[in-house]
Amino acid sequence: FLHTAASPPMSIANRLTARIKVMARMDISERRVPQDGRIKLSLSKKRAIDFRVNTLPTLWGEKIVMRILDPSSAKIGIDALGYEPQQKEHFLDAIHKPQGMVLVTGPTGSGKTVSLYTGLNILNTDERNISTAEDPVEINLAGINQVNMNPKVGLTFSSALRSFLRQDPDVIMVGEIRDKETGEIAIKAAQTGHMVLSTLHTNSAPETLNRLMNMGIEPFNIATSVNLIIAQRLARRLCPHCKKETKLPKEVLLRAGFTAAEIPELKLFEAVGCSKCKQGYSGRVGIYEVMP
Repeated sequence: FLHTAASPPMSIANRLTARIKVMARMDISERRVPQDGRIKLSLSKKRAIDFRVNTLPTLWGEKIVMRILDPSSAKIGIDALGYEPQQKEHFLDAIHKPQGMVLVTGPTGSGKTVSLYTGLNILNTDERNISTAEDPVEINLAGINQVNMNPKVGLTFSSALRSFLRQDPDVIMVGEIRDKETGEIAIKAAQTGHMVLSTLHTNSAPETLNRLMNMGIEPFNIATSVNLIIAQRLARRLCPHCKKETKLPKEVLLRAGFTAAEIPELKLFEAVGCSKCKQGYSGRVGIYEVMP
């Protein structure tokens, strides 16, 4: 949820907007259409953070949203993602197969890109040729051929995929399968000796199969190419400094899926709020549904 961090005076609104647009290399004279840009902030000689900037013209002026892209988030390692041991085993087995497709699904902001980058970092060795098609490239990865999509000049996911297949890649990452053409080329690549990683927007792992079929992709092609589907969400993590133990009625826990034998040993906590977290939460934790 939104919360107020600071309230700059209205008198500097136009100047602040113009400055952000200059830093993001946007057209400061254009206020009629949305714009996208990027700001790179160097914190030290060894660390820099990127911001994806989007402007939206509204009735009362331009609205600006800045999304933080921290390169260190792509290198957190699979253990930090929060997989259960069996889920981690399924993920590693799937991406190390010589060919096939691994799909990560979930709503916007659910951590799909971080999951894909984690897989790419595991596979990123000197002997592997890895290419990615992204819209846009969020985090630069050393040793990987990353391509920014540019529909204005005809560089789309489908056209990039066709070019990749002539570049002798071992691993291909597609930012998102948005249409039948992209899906069919990705599946063709997965069936012809390439490992393909991509994302979709669905609410659960099984729904991903329906989504692909609704695009017009034949079921037998899906069955012979998809190795693994991961549906994920990011949930708020309780602040470790102020969380408080609580209890719920036994009937509620049974309806939630716990067994009578598990309930006596179950520990539940609730958010409180303190000077370190403000609202009772600190960070987020991944929740996964893994379907081999």
